[in-house]
Amino acid sequence: MQTFRPYYDHRKTARVLDERRLGKQRIEAKQIGYAVLRRMGVIRDGRKGWLNHPIVLKWFNNGSPYLLDLKEYFAAIVCEWVDRGHKNTVNWGDLECFSGLGSNQRCPLTHLEEVEYRRVLIFKNPEWYTKRFNRDDVEEVLCTEPVYINGVNGSLFRDLQSYRELERRVRRILDSQK
Repeated sequence: MQTFRPYYDHRKTARVLDERRLGKQRIEAKQIGYAVLRRMGVIRDGRKGWLNHPIVLKWFNNGSPYLLDLKEYFAAIVCEWVDRGHKNTVNWGDLECFSGLGSNQRCPLTHLEEVEYRRVLIFKNPEWYTKRFNRDDVEEVLCTEPVYINGVNGSLFRDLQSYRELERRVRRILDSQK
């Protein structure tokens, strides 16, 4: 369960995502919407999955969820998916009537979170993201130590040796792009 937010702007985020993550984000955004509504008690179907996941909790926002912003994130992802020539089979549909619940504000995103999302994405698909992110964004990732953010980059900390190997690989990729 994840929403990738390497940029505050949802459209900019959607434009940089690789095909695999872009396609999955449509599904995951909707799953997060359902989990938030279950956590609020609006949907009572007995399902308990993901209710305490850090990303669900972030969008839940202590009971004043960012559902409208999540819907906008979903829409940006779907728009990019279709612009790339894919058929969209996932829609917000039955969540639409709940979009007005909660906060009208954007889900907060710090610069540190943007960097850590970029870090995760670069290490998931270095060939793609070293070309999609601008060079300064990639350099910032390489020149800073990872900072653990629950629900964002925990996978990097589970195997720091592999992370360091990927870091060297990304540096080689960048050097070859000069």
